Amino acid sequence: MDTGKQLRLNILVKSAEDNIINYFNKHHWECEVTGSYPHGEYVIIKVSKGSVNYSLALLYSCATDNSVYKDLDKLVDLIVLNGDFYHLESYAYGISTDVIELKSLQNYIIKWNTSASDGKLSLGGQDIPSFKPKEFTNHIQSEQPINQIWSRIRQFRTMGLAEKLIQQRCNHFGTQLEYDVIKAKALGLAFCIQNACDYFEAASKQKLNQRVVSLYYGAIALASAEMLASPKGPASLQEVEDMTKFGHGLFTFDSVSDNPFEGFVVGVLSNGFFCKWMDFLGCDVALYPSKKPRKETDIDLSNEYVITLIELFSHIPELEELFRMVSDSSINWLTFRYDSDANGSFRFNTERKRDSYVSINDISCSKTIDDIAKLDLPIEQIEYIQSEHPGLHFKALVKHPNDEFWHGVIKQHHSPFTESSYIIPIFGGVSEYRCITTVILYALSILVRYRPSIWREVASGKYEDYLALTDEFLSVFERLAPEKFLEALLDSKVRVVQSGSMFAHI
Repeated sequence: MDTGKQLRLNILVKSAEDNIINYFNKHHWECEVTGSYPHGEYVIIKVSKGSVNYSLALLYSCATDNSVYKDLDKLVDLIVLNGDFYHLESYAYGISTDVIELKSLQNYIIKWNTSASDGKLSLGGQDIPSFKPKEFTNHIQSEQPINQIWSRIRQFRTMGLAEKLIQQRCNHFGTQLEYDVIKAKALGLAFCIQNACDYFEAASKQKLNQRVVSLYYGAIALASAEMLASPKGPASLQEVEDMTKFGHGLFTFDSVSDNPFEGFVVGVLSNGFFCKWMDFLGCDVALYPSKKPRKETDIDLSNEYVITLIELFSHIPELEELFRMVSDSSINWLTFRYDSDANGSFRFNTERKRDSYVSINDISCSKTIDDIAKLDLPIEQIEYIQSEHPGLHFKALVKHPNDEFWHGVIKQHHSPFTESSYIIPIFGGVSEYRCITTVILYALSILVRYRPSIWREVASGKYEDYLALTDEFLSVFERLAPEKFLEALLDSKVRVVQSGSMFAHI
């Protein structure tokens, strides 16, 4: 066969596989190419389902000699044209077999499926397939999402549903736990969820001081529930209780600067609840200090395991506008965006790359390329870039060899209040929103209970601007933290949409 004829045949075979065999296979027909015309004019395909058999020919062109049509009329049940009709009556005359364009094949798939059916049941299909049971849903659609989020969390106040959640997570990871262990974990999980619900409900009706304390202990209850729900977490409520015997795992110290609120010091310790929680989350806690400072000269604010209260607030993207009005401190989150210009193309038919250029924006204009380079991220080629938009901008190459998209390796914080952002970690590697906000609540709970001289100035004195910041923080926390903890309970991203939005289910 000459090159031209072989080329036509190759085109026909490829078209048959893509446009005929592929679609018949989806309807559980067995397909086989049984013959081809030696000059590359057609291929013949046999399809069968159960005891029902048909054959069809895929013809290279409508403008084919009439003798070919007459030969196929004796061999097949249907003639399909790879191209469009072109004076069909001049070529396909004197035959009884239907001739159709490829785009009309669906009509015959339906017709032949009907012939391969017994009443309403299709014949020749597969047996009952393997299936994946539906897990606790991670889709929330509501006009007031926070109500639905709490509804999902409250489900696990019962022993039965708590037990099912733990078993589901064990199944997901292929982990085997003794039934007594699952039962003990479920007992603790249900108790912690009930505690959290009580604390958050009480906070919604309390004055600011009590609200701070209730939300802090509500967060601790949800963190305890998060660990108990995990197959790798503590085996019982008693184990969680043992974590707290050495305290909260955090400490505070009065400001070493002139501003007692902004400079209020918070640090992490190697024992107590917070350290155990971070260890559970995979943070490196090996260098957490074992003792808290006793005097002012022991405070070293350059130590990554010590931070001031205003710096903690600077890690909350939702506070951006108010934070920048209240304080001159730098913010500590960044926004990453795909840089289509630097990547050369944004067309969908280009080869998917595993290296992507991104633009990075520091809205506070306080970071340097050295600061960006110090981040524990798979980025390189970092440089400043000019931009007409507010902020200081950088460009960098993100290496993501094992992920299709760059954001698979840049852990971003998603919020209904602001655009997605990367929160710069505290304490050497803690970047989870729910963890950072819990540390803030701890510091505030110390202030409202044990530092009345400082808190009085915040509540009604010269530092009352921070009262607005605190109140805004609590409002954001009450909406967003339950969603983040629900994701931790389910070990799955929760998708929250409002009814009637373009992303809502219809």
